[in-house]
Amino acid sequence: MRTRILASCLAAAAFACGGDDGPPDLFEPKPECAGEMITPFAGAHPQVISKLEIGAAQDGFDLDGDGLPDNKLQGVRGLANPGIAGALSDYSLLIPIEMFDFATAAADACVKFALYLGIYTKDGDGDGEDTSVAEGDCNDLDMAIRPGATEVAGNGKDDNCNGMADEGDTDARHSQDQDGDGASPATGDCDDTNAMVGGLTGGNRQAEICGDRLDNDCSGVADRGPGDPPTTCNPFDSTPDAITIDPLSFAGGAPVIKFDSGEVVSEAGKLMLKAGPSLFAVSVPITGDLVLTLKITGTQIEAEVVEVDGHLVLRNGRLGGVIDAVTADTLRGLEFEDIGLRPEDSLLDAIFANSLGVFLALPAQPDTSMFAGCRTPDIDVDRDGYEIFCDTNSDNNMETKVVDLCVDGDGTVIRDEVVGAVTKHCTEAVDGDGKPRFVDGISVELNFETAPATLLEQ
Repeated sequence: MRTRILASCLAAAAFACGGDDGPPDLFEPKPECAGEMITPFAGAHPQVISKLEIGAAQDGFDLDGDGLPDNKLQGVRGLANPGIAGALSDYSLLIPIEMFDFATAAADACVKFALYLGIYTKDGDGDGEDTSVAEGDCNDLDMAIRPGATEVAGNGKDDNCNGMADEGDTDARHSQDQDGDGASPATGDCDDTNAMVGGLTGGNRQAEICGDRLDNDCSGVADRGPGDPPTTCNPFDSTPDAITIDPLSFAGGAPVIKFDSGEVVSEAGKLMLKAGPSLFAVSVPITGDLVLTLKITGTQIEAEVVEVDGHLVLRNGRLGGVIDAVTADTLRGLEFEDIGLRPEDSLLDAIFANSLGVFLALPAQPDTSMFAGCRTPDIDVDRDGYEIFCDTNSDNNMETKVVDLCVDGDGTVIRDEVVGAVTKHCTEAVDGDGKPRFVDGISVELNFETAPATLLEQ
């Protein structure tokens, strides 16, 4: 069963930003952006992220103003990027984009766009198996035919979706062409009852036909042709199959993830989209059962705007920001025994203590510090001096590091509020203006590209 791995993080993002009227702006909109509103499904240039990977160290944005790129997460790119590529390939990671206030490919002082959670599943016969995905359904018109079904000898069909009909059958009909398409089960026809499946013309197998729910080319999967990424029916090709937008993409009718004040500028003969800061959320498959859910704040985006076959898409894109302390410290419930995560640990604490070891270990305060051993984020986003996070519990348990004391960059010490249990984490503290005190955290940069898309409202 494929997992919609963006759903939980988009819901979390909606809650974190939410109000009754939807998520508030994280920055003041520019006067140039007082025109067209962001109205879902009323925009232009629909796209979907077709390539996504954690970038190298040098790809990061300078998030703290020290003149150096920031991308702490690059330490896990070797582990994470194959998982991300696999999630894109089986369409369990789909991030559609819709643009607003941007009619043509030209420099523009205000460009708006929204990012959604996409769903791409095709199960017309209700057997629980999708077509168009690796090891998926090979006949979406017959619920008796599906991966794992028992092969029925002599019926001329590929019942178990292995690309062969009646394998092992010695009946004479196995070598006969029952449907007149030029092939028999013995010569590779995986459905000898349908001339549109498995036929041979001039020695060539029947080509896959998008949308007929059949395995025309006998690859073992319906509506999915050869290639990497797979061809025929998919959300990324030149005539993209439609992507349904999940309602979790919205809060109060507004997109959870949106950029209200981007711009397109001309640089060195190229059109460059620049946007942010805003909020972005994505779940990154790391390995095995571990998925890191990242809510990235202060998100910046840069990408080249190009035209491909009459469609505007983004190339050489960079998306960077910070997994801030309050985000990380309130995301709980992960468990992955191989690296020592425990359900009671927060993501922030687990990363500081032991998650992925040296890849994401943040520096500890030196022994000479009054906060010796406490952890410090890798970037000072608010430029007030590095924040510090400590576990002061005297439980003598070195395997569990639960942050219960935070030191603001100005030296203010704040503890968790406890009434029997923790009622407010120190990372959630705000200043006199109601702004979060703890915005420093773990820097991240993602490289991306997009392809044209067709979007549907659920």
